[in-house]
Amino acid sequence: MNISKYIIPAALIFTLAACEDDKTPVLQFNSPAAFNELSSSEITLNKENYSKDFPQINWTKADYNGAAVSYKLTLKNNATGKTVDLGETLESSFDIKNNEINSLFAQTGANPGIPTEYTISLTSTASEEYRTDEASNTITFKATAYDPQTEGINWNFAYVAVNYPDWNFEKSYLIGDPDEDGTFEGFVKLPKDAVNFAILDGKDLTKVISEGNAVQEAQAGFTKINFDGSETTVADTTIWTIIGSATSGGWDKETKMEYDETTRKWSVITPLVEGELKFRANDNWDAGDFGWTDDKDETLAPGGKNIKIEKSHAYIVTLDITHAGKYTYALEETEIVLSSEYVTLPGSFNDWDKETEKYRVVSKARDFVFSSTVYIPEDNIEFKFFDPDKDAWLGIAGEVDEKGNFKIGDGDNIKLEKAGYYNFNVDLKKMTASVTATGWELIGDAMEFGWDKGIVMDYDATTKTWSKTVTAKDGTFKFRWAGGWDKNFGGELSALAQDGDNIPITAGTYKISLDPEKATASVTKQ
Repeated sequence: MNISKYIIPAALIFTLAACEDDKTPVLQFNSPAAFNELSSSEITLNKENYSKDFPQINWTKADYNGAAVSYKLTLKNNATGKTVDLGETLESSFDIKNNEINSLFAQTGANPGIPTEYTISLTSTASEEYRTDEASNTITFKATAYDPQTEGINWNFAYVAVNYPDWNFEKSYLIGDPDEDGTFEGFVKLPKDAVNFAILDGKDLTKVISEGNAVQEAQAGFTKINFDGSETTVADTTIWTIIGSATSGGWDKETKMEYDETTRKWSVITPLVEGELKFRANDNWDAGDFGWTDDKDETLAPGGKNIKIEKSHAYIVTLDITHAGKYTYALEETEIVLSSEYVTLPGSFNDWDKETEKYRVVSKARDFVFSSTVYIPEDNIEFKFFDPDKDAWLGIAGEVDEKGNFKIGDGDNIKLEKAGYYNFNVDLKKMTASVTATGWELIGDAMEFGWDKGIVMDYDATTKTWSKTVTAKDGTFKFRWAGGWDKNFGGELSALAQDGDNIPITAGTYKISLDPEKATASVTKQ
């Protein structure tokens, strides 16, 4: 044993001596591991071989005089200089799938579709890390990485490369130019720590078509990116939802979808009824509005037609808007537990009748989300919600937030000071509720909140008319019921019509009155 080649730690002297007594082989390095050649030195990954085996990597064992040996393999991208751990084994061979090593190529900065040279090296460690040696040789080969998300794209597309040139194609998103008009657009999920990104030509990744694009913290998240050939714009579209007469909230309240970073799709499991729906972003039609391109077409278009739901059922609703500028959706029937059709409003105004038919809050889709507009006929009343499914009384169980939402449960009576119409909203999954005054509203560009929010008018229960004194701007307005457009009036004041034209008004202060039963109104300058 030639101990001049390396120093034996003092702690091992007793151990090695003991080995000689019991005839156990002494730790001694005789020869390093040596790689055998790969069965192929040029490998192209594609759709057909993506899930198959990469050529086996094998070697002759390192010889430490019979001691147990472990092996660690490292992969290096010779173009970028980046290295990653390939794996570890106690055997003299290593197996890996093409899709697994493809991910490692991506981590080293590979560009899909471009042949790149790689080197695999190996170290052997004997007797619990008492000695580590490199293999006598390495393996060098060329491989072309593959990006499965580009499969089937036959139009112009581009990569959004975060932190380029230090990027990972597997984590990047694609935007596209399906119309081939030179304008790229698409939706991407940007990480919170993203500070910049470049846009790379998907068909020629050596071509950077836009770089130095800064991402503000407020923009991080699910985002829409547009590139018109000279300028890149970023728009926040954090939350996607479904909305419409087929959903539990109708056209007044959205049903939120959840984003899956693995599938890169938005989805929700919810009951739907016969009716229509659309996909909308951020509770705002301007932020995102997708409907049918044509009747019964799974391809979506901005501002497209309402999507028709022809069968009442529970569905998995899926939205795919990360496919390089082409947007699609899917509906899959499923089975879920349905809620009751309603919760009731027993209170001091109806002798605490928990089975009352007149005072109910309805879940049209039976998805545990209930919403109705109900007239409360008395001032200074108290009430609770009653869930007939669980025979449970639900009172206020927490503070009311700035939006009027509060927790419900085994709590106190809920109080209302003034008679009138109210929107009651109950969520029995989140155990939350809200109660907000509502009724006929004034809405339009002439009003304080424009077309985004209505001004609720005051109700006179004796005359059954509504009125409000407002300061108007030059413009137009309409009457609408309870925050929605299913019931709205416009046209001539003396003969209002459902869905009638916007009503013109000049700047000034006015008392505006409405008699919805007669479909007439008056505008009196103050």
